[in-house]
Amino acid sequence: MIISKSGLTALMMITLCAGVAGAAHQDEENDPAKAAAVIQNAIKARGGDSYLKIKSIVSRGEYTPFVKGVSSLPDSFVDYIVYPDHERTEFGKGGHKMIQTNSGDTGWIYDAAQKMIRDQKEDQVKRWQQGIRYDLDNLLRRGWREQGAKLVYLGRREPWKNTFSEAVRIDFADGGSATLHFDARTKLPLMNEYKLVGEEGRTSEQVRYYQWNDIAGVMFPRIQDSYSEGKQTTRTYFESVSPTEQISDKLFAKPAGVKDVK
Repeated sequence: MIISKSGLTALMMITLCAGVAGAAHQDEENDPAKAAAVIQNAIKARGGDSYLKIKSIVSRGEYTPFVKGVSSLPDSFVDYIVYPDHERTEFGKGGHKMIQTNSGDTGWIYDAAQKMIRDQKEDQVKRWQQGIRYDLDNLLRRGWREQGAKLVYLGRREPWKNTFSEAVRIDFADGGSATLHFDARTKLPLMNEYKLVGEEGRTSEQVRYYQWNDIAGVMFPRIQDSYSEGKQTTRTYFESVSPTEQISDKLFAKPAGVKDVK
């Protein structure tokens, strides 16, 4: 095939324009200012200053574990969180009650069926620390501003079939990262993606958020579905969320004995 001089010039111009357009698109996707704007819009949609001022949350509802993609029987729960690193979760009642409590680098578990209290193992504490680090509220309220963290604008994505988002990735200085997907219309979160490191190696985790509700001027999801390696592991249904309830430090202290558990 023979290309004339004028045809060659036109071809070069097309190639050059395509390269410039591609570079511009890449620059837009990597634009940290655009990524920050997406997160700030999400914070505003969650409740702005009212959302950012929350220090603790008490939530109640039902927790349903999944085994090989099949749901088990749900269990009631009460979850107490004091940011940034205190959490106590109570499952069940009476003789079937289970309590998992974490404070910074320590944690303990109460098992009513076995009538025992024990310290959490090191890997259990580390897994909880990773989980709270990648908790949606921690990421939106402080994680994306963490020293050394970098923002990457990912643009339009399809987090799951026929659902589209505007996505942002947070890259942390230690190599960890989280990808947040937001509804382009409401600006509210759709999904959070991250990796956990445990005894079985690195696993890809997802949390999807549904049915956002206004509670005291702050938006909270009614349902959270968690996935690991593409398979659903849990569904958390929140019957109530209280962002103003006071939480005593005593709740996180390890009891001296089984009889002292409240």
